[in-house]
Amino acid sequence: MKIDKLFGGIAYQFLIPDNLEVELFDLKFKSPIIASSFKSDKNLIGIWLKLGLGGAILKTIMKDERKGNSKPRLQQVRLERQACLVNALGLPGEGVEKFSKAIIDNPLWNHKKPIGLSIGGENLDDYIKTFNVLDTMSNKLKSSKYFFELNISCPNTDTGSTIGENIDELETLINHIRAKNDSVVSVKISPDWNNDHLKKIGEVIKSKEKMIINAGNTQFKTIEYLGFKNGSLPRGGGGLSGVAIFPRTLELVNLFNDMNLKIMATGGISTIHHLNAVKDAGASLYGLATALIMDPYCIPKINYALSRVK
Repeated sequence: MKIDKLFGGIAYQFLIPDNLEVELFDLKFKSPIIASSFKSDKNLIGIWLKLGLGGAILKTIMKDERKGNSKPRLQQVRLERQACLVNALGLPGEGVEKFSKAIIDNPLWNHKKPIGLSIGGENLDDYIKTFNVLDTMSNKLKSSKYFFELNISCPNTDTGSTIGENIDELETLINHIRAKNDSVVSVKISPDWNNDHLKKIGEVIKSKEKMIINAGNTQFKTIEYLGFKNGSLPRGGGGLSGVAIFPRTLELVNLFNDMNLKIMATGGISTIHHLNAVKDAGASLYGLATALIMDPYCIPKINYALSRVK
């Protein structure tokens, strides 16, 4: 981005207050707010890191190159008197082989902040093959500030189902990762699953080492619920993000805190008030998505406000 090259040191460079650092296992986050996994533009992610994010999770990568769903696949909607986004992107991307070659020397590592590598798939075999490529690539990284995230909850795929619906397969995947790599692993769940199922996932995560649960993701809404016309989104709906989904995020944090899990709260967080609510409920990290698009300067604002209450 030309603006970043010309004025990035002035427009985007914000110091993170010293008292915000959060340590989870062997990862240190200078700020507990991070970019959740949704954006593929690494230059833009770099700007957000300059603005004061403590880390970022890259867009979910799949085994093979994907074009994603047909367009239009992204819409804006106003709910709870706030602008929200609805996406049915379908995880478009370059595929893990191309991704792994390009990410090794990417300038994002120069920020020396934890970067999450998000893994998706249509089935267990896809997840394992994608992880194996990333695991091999990680041995070539100059930075040790990385972790894996398992996106087990995206419904916008060809099968319409997710590995998170099969507890045995999820545990098989985590065991495979743990046998090869001891890096931190985050598991991104769906807020659409019922609490009994989420508790079963929590029990699996609790039994493994160096695990974080990311609560949660977008909430699937039909075009009828959203008041859209037919053809507004593929697959009859999409994942809602923004402040309208925050109440469920807070509920999930309370649920997993009762299980003594390490928690990243994601979904509807855009202000210090949201952050304080999930912090008080037990979350240690706070993932932002829609808020970064609507107002990236919420990053230094939240950092400053958070430093005042610590």
